Amino acid sequence: MPEYQSWKFPDIPTDLVEDLFQNDEKLVVVGVIGKSAFSDCNKMLSLGILDSDPSMLEHEPKEGTIQFYYNRKKSILFLHFETTFDTACMQGMLEVDITRNTYGHFLLFNQRVRNRFGRMLLFATQVCHLIVFVELSVTFDSSLLSLFRALKIIRDKYVLKFLPKLVKNSSTGTFLGKSARLCTPRILFIFENYPDGYEKSSECISKLEFEVEDSIYKMLRNEFIITNNSAMSLFSIPSNKRFVYYNTDSLIRKDPLIKSISLLQTFLQKCNFKEDEDDLEDLRPFKGFGKPLIQCNTEHKQHTVNETHCKKRNFMDLLMDHVDEAFEMGFDDSSTKFKGKNHFVILSTKEWYDTFKMLHKIFIENPDNPKFEANDLDYKSYLENFNKIMDIDDEFFNACCDIGLQKAFAMYNNPALTHYSNTVHKKLVDEAVTLYMKYARGTRTAVNENKLREMCERCWRNGKQQCEVPSLRGNPCILPKHIVKELSEHSSAHVFISTCNCGRTQGRREDPYTIRHANYEFYQYMANNCNLCAKVKQVHFPVFEPSINDYRAAEFEIAFPKLSIQDSIDLVQNHNLPSPKSVASDECSQPLTASQGTHTNLSLVSTDELNKIGVDADIPSSDESLNELIIQVKDKNTQKAEDRERSIYRQPSTTEYLPGMVHTESPPGLLPRFPSWSLVCVGPSSVYSHNTGLLEHFQSGFLSGANFLLPWDVHVRLEHSASWAYEKTRIRKMGEVHILKIFVGCEYECPRGHRFMMSSADKILRGGSGILRDSGSKIVYNNMPLYFPCPCRSHKADVAQLMRVHVVTPKAPVNVILDPKVRTGDREYIFSMGMPNPPRLTQSAYWILRLPYTYQGDEGPITPPNEITTTNAINYGCLLAGMFGVSETELDD
Repeated sequence: MPEYQSWKFPDIPTDLVEDLFQNDEKLVVVGVIGKSAFSDCNKMLSLGILDSDPSMLEHEPKEGTIQFYYNRKKSILFLHFETTFDTACMQGMLEVDITRNTYGHFLLFNQRVRNRFGRMLLFATQVCHLIVFVELSVTFDSSLLSLFRALKIIRDKYVLKFLPKLVKNSSTGTFLGKSARLCTPRILFIFENYPDGYEKSSECISKLEFEVEDSIYKMLRNEFIITNNSAMSLFSIPSNKRFVYYNTDSLIRKDPLIKSISLLQTFLQKCNFKEDEDDLEDLRPFKGFGKPLIQCNTEHKQHTVNETHCKKRNFMDLLMDHVDEAFEMGFDDSSTKFKGKNHFVILSTKEWYDTFKMLHKIFIENPDNPKFEANDLDYKSYLENFNKIMDIDDEFFNACCDIGLQKAFAMYNNPALTHYSNTVHKKLVDEAVTLYMKYARGTRTAVNENKLREMCERCWRNGKQQCEVPSLRGNPCILPKHIVKELSEHSSAHVFISTCNCGRTQGRREDPYTIRHANYEFYQYMANNCNLCAKVKQVHFPVFEPSINDYRAAEFEIAFPKLSIQDSIDLVQNHNLPSPKSVASDECSQPLTASQGTHTNLSLVSTDELNKIGVDADIPSSDESLNELIIQVKDKNTQKAEDRERSIYRQPSTTEYLPGMVHTESPPGLLPRFPSWSLVCVGPSSVYSHNTGLLEHFQSGFLSGANFLLPWDVHVRLEHSASWAYEKTRIRKMGEVHILKIFVGCEYECPRGHRFMMSSADKILRGGSGILRDSGSKIVYNNMPLYFPCPCRSHKADVAQLMRVHVVTPKAPVNVILDPKVRTGDREYIFSMGMPNPPRLTQSAYWILRLPYTYQGDEGPITPPNEITTTNAINYGCLLAGMFGVSETELDD
């Protein structure tokens, strides 16, 4: 019969039931718990009570398994607990979580491991007299202190309240007493590994064990896990007995198969057989062949003498000293003040087993049952709060997260920042999250990060949000979030320098939020403060004039299809409607060649288009023919009849107005409420001198060298030149061709008020000395970019905008006709002045056409580019070529 009989709870062998429960002998219970790194999860090897190696047994480890080892002769019962601190059990739990996809954060898994181990250890303190804690490392695991402290709090706060009530009416209630347990168990520590570098002598081993005992005792005392009154402690430590044991046998976990083979070889070796090592060594296939393995280990032979003391060491000798004390007088590890007040009871096998089953159900089975509902409030509170108290790591990390959350939000909620934009808000949130992550750890890191973002978002929206409504030029409003009745109540704090309609006076303007302020109100304000604007001759543009009080803006399809010229003609012919081209710019806006006649005027187009048309019509395309025009005078009565006929189709609406600006896609018959263009005559042609250019007192803000107009000579050939007889002396004549000198200029203006002329589509005018006679044709026959980089800065150039077209008309009986077309926007809108007939500029005068400051399509305002270069300037919009035309002045005009 083996010395120790073993079984697994609750399966007691039938042959032991009667023998166990009929025996009235007292029983000392020793619980073995701790850590194991092996697949069998068995921690009993260090005790030396196993008949065979655990690896030779068929055993599947499972968390919560309790193995019994009973020695009847010594009246000792060992309880071996398989817990989550055993590697195999922990691995099994992890595999289940991964299979079920329930594994979350590492700390959550670690908390489950700690909580289940803590529940088993608390149960062991209730049913055991002695607890043997097996440790794998060579030093005490200080992380156990937090676990012990949490279990002591749970015992003091909950167990001592509900357990006496639950066992009061049981048969074992009288044995357990007020403490509701057998005694305050003593704890002994086994360290299975001996530290490297320490000598395995009696003195060194004893010294190490004493040092570790002092260290453990101080740590447990500092954490109040053990106190002067052992009855109030989770467990006790003997004051005059050893409780730390270091295993010095390095072969305790040696493979039992190799050990058996070595023993067999030793047994078979003849003791009287002696051999000459020198003679037979050469005959062996390899060194050590035919010798016992124990002899082949030379290191073992060298340390045999030093390990003589180690072989004699046995943990059971240390354990039996405590067992004998338990049988004789029990444990009383309190200080002198509390001596004699400790509870200690040794029960018989049957009494103890009944107590064990009842406590096992209370501490293990009921908490594992999710459907269990406790009737006792204290017990229910214990079940609800056990994990909360045990998760002290999580509480610590949550506290760190809370501290980081407070600091991060305090950094974000800077009182110095009253309101700010969404970009600044996102930057501050990122900085706050970065600060928070320096503190945040644990399972609530992501939750608190989202909470921090929500707090910052709520703080920003509740009083610190900037309005950010964009202006017409794309700048956000810097005022706090506010409700406005009119868009003019917004402010982006951007101030620009702009020039009045006549170009004489410059003033500061705020960033516009309405197209009316941008293109009309500012220039009206400047006109009231400019002496020249009040005197100049202005051309009045057609605007909406209501006939009823409840007039409104017209509603039409925003994505109005963009028609080609042929499509527009077909649409007019099918529906008997005036074409948009004729409404916007009359028939004179159609491209005409240099020798192509019109009714009373001519329009000039780009050089490329002229050359193309000239080839098709077999017309020579020389440089002289480009500027040669044919004027064919038409009967006055016929002209007036045609004007009256066109006016019938152009009667504008008096109930609906055009909400934006006039462009080629605008519905016909609608007029804007205000003009976005300006055309003024600032004086006679003599105010401009080509030698000095535009002087500061006349046109302010021009950059040096960029204040000259470009001369453009136009050759005019007449079919009826009788009306020009009195002007022949003043106009140069080359046979039948008259030469007209026109000065033109495309003026650009940057937000800082700098103005300059362009000599070509990609070149800024640099002075008047190098201007050629025909240089004006470079801007007449080519598309001029709407935006161009200003040369006032060397690094990031400001974006200058084409704002004015200067025209000095010749001293001849002709009218220069202006029909500007501006193309801009993603849909490539073509904006026009919206006049039924292009305006005719009087002779020998200085005219200035002011273009819109902001363009607005059907989708909304078209924002100018923030950055631009000379190479890509033409891509953001342009003034189309062909805006100039010439017509003969009627004699009675």
